Amino acid sequence: MKKFNVGIAGLGRAGWNMHCKELDKLQDEFNIVSGCDIAPDRCAEFKKRYPNATVYENFFDFIKDSEIEIVSIVVPTLLHVEYTRAALEAGKIVYLEKPIALNLDEVAELDKLHRMYPDKIFVRHNRRFEAAFNHISEIIASGKLGEIFEVRLCRHRFQMRNDWQTMPECGGGQLNNWGPHLIDHALRFLDSPVADLYASLQRINCEGDAEDHVKFVLTGSNGRIVDVEISDGATLYGDVYFIMGTRGTLRCADEKIIEMRTLPDDFKYPEKHPHAESLPRNTGYGSCADIKWIEEKIEVNPANKYDMTKAYHYLFQALAGIVPYPVTMEQALNVVRLTQRIKQSTNVILRNKNI
Repeated sequence: MKKFNVGIAGLGRAGWNMHCKELDKLQDEFNIVSGCDIAPDRCAEFKKRYPNATVYENFFDFIKDSEIEIVSIVVPTLLHVEYTRAALEAGKIVYLEKPIALNLDEVAELDKLHRMYPDKIFVRHNRRFEAAFNHISEIIASGKLGEIFEVRLCRHRFQMRNDWQTMPECGGGQLNNWGPHLIDHALRFLDSPVADLYASLQRINCEGDAEDHVKFVLTGSNGRIVDVEISDGATLYGDVYFIMGTRGTLRCADEKIIEMRTLPDDFKYPEKHPHAESLPRNTGYGSCADIKWIEEKIEVNPANKYDMTKAYHYLFQALAGIVPYPVTMEQALNVVRLTQRIKQSTNVILRNKNI
């Protein structure tokens, strides 16, 4: 089967530590034929790692390389749309890192490019392939938890960043960093249009003025709630997933083990007979102590076997015509649209962490 030639634009932390590492494990599907970075030392290191590849310090020279079929865009966010346009005009397929855009004008430009160059832009929302997300999605679809009424998604850590990701003028902030992953998950779990939105953005620990504590709550037109929290200021971490349904609750603290407590299959809710009369003081409050709960603890292992570290493999499958790429452009554009709604709904509160 044909292998595809990849050129990586951007040899920093993500390009070097993620893209190169993943591609090294898929040598039956891809060849790394070129790399590009404005830093000469990174180019020299890339050449040592891939002696048969060509290296460039200028992106516009890089995309003229006839060996390159796929351009992986792993440069700072401000350049994503400009470089996508140039690569497409040069006849390349584009594999675009998140966040794919920074504002609604860029969303409109990417939508236009997608229509002009159909099946040429693929979005690297690699957390769509996260095993825990897929396994939990399968459990929800099975109906085991009943009708889902609330979902909580959480990514907590304690860190004090001082890189460009802390600077709004560079496109930084956790809403653009972790945000695309969890917004994508939130929209999948919401499973309906967003009817209402609450959001709060705060700067807690980082050295710049971008947000490093993100809170937003979505209410769907179906009544479902998705509560999302991303924080660099937490010293104790919440569950990564917490899902509540009418027949059970699920938690996953670490993307490895799923815990569930569900009603037995033969349980039926009693007929409703509410009344307003006063009750004896010893009657309690409707205890369910006699329910024989089904309690499970299972390892994350989705039926579809998706693996976040194999995002390039799913790109290969799409390019080879085996299966469609799971992340559509419209879904990716909607992530940016919601990101902008969140930003427009609130200002960043700058906490003084020294107080």
